[in-house]
Amino acid sequence: MAAVFAFVTLNAALSFFTPLDFDPYKFPYKGWAWWLMDDLRHSQEVYNIALLGSSTMVSAITACDANFLDKGLDLTKYHKAAYLDHKLRQTFGGTFNTFSLATPGQMPSDAYLALRAMVNCAQRPDVVVYGIFPRDFIDSTLADTSDTEPFKYLRRLVNIDDVYAAVFRSPLTKLDWWLARCVYLYEYALDCQMAFVDSCDRFLSRALPKPYSNHPFTWWDRVRLMPAYMPGEIHEQAVMAQPVDSNATSARWVDNTLEYQSRYRHPDPHTYRTQINFLKHLARFCHKERIELIVVNMPITLYNVGMLQAGTYTQYRQAMKEESLISDFTYYDLADFSQYRQSDYNDPVHLNCLGGKKFLDHLVETLAADNRSASMLAMTGRQLELHKAVAASPRGRLY
Repeated sequence: MAAVFAFVTLNAALSFFTPLDFDPYKFPYKGWAWWLMDDLRHSQEVYNIALLGSSTMVSAITACDANFLDKGLDLTKYHKAAYLDHKLRQTFGGTFNTFSLATPGQMPSDAYLALRAMVNCAQRPDVVVYGIFPRDFIDSTLADTSDTEPFKYLRRLVNIDDVYAAVFRSPLTKLDWWLARCVYLYEYALDCQMAFVDSCDRFLSRALPKPYSNHPFTWWDRVRLMPAYMPGEIHEQAVMAQPVDSNATSARWVDNTLEYQSRYRHPDPHTYRTQINFLKHLARFCHKERIELIVVNMPITLYNVGMLQAGTYTQYRQAMKEESLISDFTYYDLADFSQYRQSDYNDPVHLNCLGGKKFLDHLVETLAADNRSASMLAMTGRQLELHKAVAASPRGRLY
């Protein structure tokens, strides 16, 4: 009884006085989302365009940019879209600076938290372009919305009270959320664990210093020895986008049939409804923050479409059109099968440097052909240009 009383008293005291200052950006492992937010929160730049999406968007942007910039890009640090900014400047004038929030495997639930985390970093883009395809809504390998690597990290940075009912399906996961909200030491259990591990590491480093070695143990060595340990973690230069000779792109083709057969095998209606609901949340958040949301159906091959159950792709495209009217966001279907060939892809889903450039050209042409989007982007470019001019002038004033 005394132990229970002490535990309750300690939690109450910590809840009211919070003497421990934990860093929400700290996490046990550095996955895609960690590197993304680390780059964003330390950036001194102002961004007026943001990108959301899964690996289809990551591949299209980074492959195109590696060739456009003619250099290798470390994707733990590179979160820009240089070619897209170039095309937007050419087409609409003004200044554009894009930050890519896209990460492999990103679901609408992850996209929603990523954009909110960006705004929490005092970075509110004027325009968000969100690239989607069917996998983002029906991935059969996803056990639960909260199981993705981005969601596990980003929920530390964003309050999810408004969406918890959609996130946690089972009574146990809902109880876990409730305990985290009500019990201080339960909510900050991971932070306490990390603090304890850090203290132990510091003590052991002093008490038992590592012996000198010409070949110190590295992250790469750990991956070779224990490939299943913290699989979501990546390291600097572990994921690179390299310039590719356009004549050699076909030699890089990878068949990922088994992977997508697994992803499409048993679509969960609950997962689909949940992710559609998060798309609605994303649209509502953009309206609240006065951000223009543009959702784009990404190009994929007919071969990949054929892996879906009969009629699924047609229903998906129709559902996106209807949702754009209901939630009031701009939607472009850029999955034009006649425009892309196998040589534009790395595999049946991911565009290579040629396909990425083709997609971005098509995107900007589509934006320019839409009077509403064209005028909005022209104004967006002018506003950032004015912002930079004011910041560069003496005392931040224009004379």
